[in-house]
This record gives sequence, structure tokens and C-alpha cells, in this order.
Amino acid sequence: MSGFPAPANPIVELFGTLAVSPGDITLPIPIPSQIAVLVGAASFADGFPAATRTDPEAGGVPPFGQDVNGILNMITQYCALMQAGQIVPYNLAAATAFGGYTVGAKVASVATPGRIWTNCLDANTNDPDAVETGWAASDILHATDAPAAGTYNDVALPGASDYLIDVDTTAGNVIYTGFVSQRPAQRIILANTGANLLSLHVLTGSGANNQIRGIGIDLVQGQTAVIQKVYETVNKWIIT
Repeated sequence: MSGFPAPANPIVELFGTLAVSPGDITLPIPIPSQIAVLVGAASFADGFPAATRTDPEAGGVPPFGQDVNGILNMITQYCALMQAGQIVPYNLAAATAFGGYTVGAKVASVATPGRIWTNCLDANTNDPDAVETGWAASDILHATDAPAAGTYNDVALPGASDYLIDVDTTAGNVIYTGFVSQRPAQRIILANTGANLLSLHVLTGSGANNQIRGIGIDLVQGQTAVIQKVYETVNKWIIT
């Protein structure tokens, strides 16, 4: 079996759980240097500073036990989270500090328990629970459209997730010739909820990468169609 073996002693409690700040624990450990604030105080910038490794007779001080408790407490928060099989939720402070989430990063939804967001936009700082741009949900999201009768090219999608889109054709026949995808393999379920035709026209109207490939179809009220973005010799949507 390759890889690291499962730990024999899982971390199921935070280090220093019963420590009471500030008497027993420094929490959180400050990010900027504390050298000019308190000799020997730890920080993320300096770690444990040189004074804690200097003989007290030469002006050094021992490291603060509160700092040791604090940094181990912060580290074991994430160890315990991972041991429980959980994914860290979106955090604005973290996103800002490292210049936004990279493509492929995953965060847990706070608003919808069980939903996992996958980032599709480099340097993305959007909170996916509030601004979906650049994020794809692990489940299919619902959207609605009630266009006027006519032909629509290069239709913008709400985000990078897979969608069930209810299209109300009450105002008249609607034709879609393509959609602007935000990620490979993005999928759309189109449902005609109105009394007129919802038509998908192929290889026309929209930009080359946004067009639909295959045989065009007409949907009457209550019918659905699934289309998916594929990347092969020709980069287009296909009707499945």
C-alpha cells in the first residue's frame, strides 16, 4: 500500500483545550513581529525569536508556554478538522492573504451544509455562498429564465456550476444557439415550463466555442434536454 499509513493516534481534540487565554494560552498567535512589543514573544513572522534561544545571563528569555500552547492549538484545529473528514470553509482573510484561491481549490459551503465549492478562476476572492462567479457547486443548482420570444446567442450562465434552468416560454417561442461556459464538462438541464416552443439550434448564431453540436431539438411544455460542454477536436456543447 503506497502513501502514508493512517495515524495510530488520531487528533480528536485541540491542544490546550482547557487553557484559558491569556493566562495559559496566546490565541491567536500574532502575525507581525512582536520583538519590539515583548521580548521573547512568538509570532508567525519570527516564530520563537532569537531571545528565546539566548542564555538568560546574556539577556535572553525562555519561550512563553502560552505561545507554545497557542501555536499548537491553532495547528491542531486544522489537524482535527481533517481527521474528521471535513473541508475548510471559505475565509476572506485567508483568501486576501494568499492572493485568492487557485483553480481546483475546494471550500465547504456554510449556507448549504454538504455542498462543496470548487474554484474555477485563478486568484478568486469571491465568497461562493454570496457571489458564485468562478465557483462550481458539487450539486446541481436551480435557475430560471423568462425571455421574450426570439433567438438568443451566447447565453450567459449564472456561474460555473451545473444547472437546472426552467425556461418560461409564455411570451413566445424561444431559440437558444449556445451558452458561454465557465468550465470544462459544465452541464445544463433545460426545462420548458411555458406553453410555447423552446428550441436548441446547432452550429449557428453563437460564437464557435459556445455553439451546440449535434441535431437540434424542439421542446414543448414539460420536456427537458441535457447539454454538456465537451473539449475534443471541436470545442462545443453536445446534447446528451
